[in-house]
Amino acid sequence: MRILLVEDNVDFAASIEKAIRGIDGCEVTWRRSRLGALTAIAEEPFDVVILDRRIPTEDDFLDDHRDHGWAVFQAIAEQLPGTSVWFLTGTVDPDFPVDMLRDHGRRGDIHCCGREDPIHQVFWKNRMNDCVAAVRSFRAEVQRTDQIHLEYVDAPVNLRGEEMRLLRLFGRTHGGSRVEVRQLAGGLSGARVLRVTVFNAAGAAQITSVARLGVFSEIAVEKAKYHSEVVRLAPGSFPQVTAEIALGAGSFASIFYGVVGAEVRSLFDILTNDPIAGAAVPAQVRADHAIWHGARQIERLRVSTIRRSVVGDVVLQGLGEELAGLDLGAVEAIEVDAARCMQHGDLHCANVLFDDFARPMVIDYPEIGRSLASLDPVALELSTIFHTDAPDRAGWPTENQAIGWTEIDLFCAGSPYEAYIRACRAWALGVAGSEQEVWAVGYSYALRQLKYRDTDKILARAIIRGCMERLLRGAEGA
Repeated sequence: MRILLVEDNVDFAASIEKAIRGIDGCEVTWRRSRLGALTAIAEEPFDVVILDRRIPTEDDFLDDHRDHGWAVFQAIAEQLPGTSVWFLTGTVDPDFPVDMLRDHGRRGDIHCCGREDPIHQVFWKNRMNDCVAAVRSFRAEVQRTDQIHLEYVDAPVNLRGEEMRLLRLFGRTHGGSRVEVRQLAGGLSGARVLRVTVFNAAGAAQITSVARLGVFSEIAVEKAKYHSEVVRLAPGSFPQVTAEIALGAGSFASIFYGVVGAEVRSLFDILTNDPIAGAAVPAQVRADHAIWHGARQIERLRVSTIRRSVVGDVVLQGLGEELAGLDLGAVEAIEVDAARCMQHGDLHCANVLFDDFARPMVIDYPEIGRSLASLDPVALELSTIFHTDAPDRAGWPTENQAIGWTEIDLFCAGSPYEAYIRACRAWALGVAGSEQEVWAVGYSYALRQLKYRDTDKILARAIIRGCMERLLRGAEGA
């Protein structure tokens, strides 16, 4: 258990450090100023911060003031909302704990033990032993959590300490002694997507879930999008939330989705093992998202506006040599009929999962928002080419086929999952405001692939060229 002690009185700091170090498993980092504390929390995670109110701005300065300790508290509350902060102050001010309780009296099940505790507390220096006792109790709970064993399936997962804590806390909510972890193919965001199964001491599986772990702000967006938009979709097309853990892991949080059975497969797995079954998935997902498509509105938009919804000007400007030989000006000025509605925004095959019920469930919701109606099916189709977890394509498509992406028969020839590609394309054309919208979205999506290091740039540029030619040809014939 890691503790940050912020105290400018050297003698008192030595006393409480000695008392805390007497508790088995406690490590104390000492800082004595606002700058020192802020630097420490930026560099490493802590379970608890013990904070004096009156501290100087920097080490050896003589400008100690209560506002400086408060500034550290506010920074932790904003940047590390899962971290417990305890004031340990020598200024006995009866109003301070009352004010803290009123304005910052957060409580929660920090240790997932079925009991709510205060995240923020106030202790007095003249009763230092109260603070030490609280540390001892907190350490005992952390020890119980850390005794839960993490076991990796297939390959080790390089987890941060905060991520491991979240998985163990989830295990604790279900009486687990072991948590089995397997990396699921995820998106290109920072959050991880894992399959986790909790086992009790007798070795019986208690629950299997899909876990999404990430920084607090990203998980907060995920939860908000889930509760506002995802729950409106067809029942069964999205997993149910089984747990949300936002305490005990500093700046990290997690959300867990329930699945049926112990096996979780992605659409990439389905396409690899059963392309015929995979071909039925786009129509099912389209039907599941019908409430979003039903609210679409058709507008007249420039291709540049469509492109900016997928890849912004700043990113485009930074592509540099990747755009060599591509004059985007003429095509970006073209206007097309385009439909806008709610879209997933990152609908690649790894974000479509199947449990033992074998019904497609869409996960990963931070990018949900109003966008072009054909974005999701185009992304679902082209993820078979550009996603790092896409199955082997056996030489398909060639560069010439990618240039001919707008001609479905040419593009599909030799594809190991031709029926799936055609189903995605039928979905895109069926919900778009015009076929030109689909070519504009394909152009934009391929442009976005140029910013990633591990995508096939040759195929991306080929699709860009093909879409540009089709759009310019259509504009000339209009």
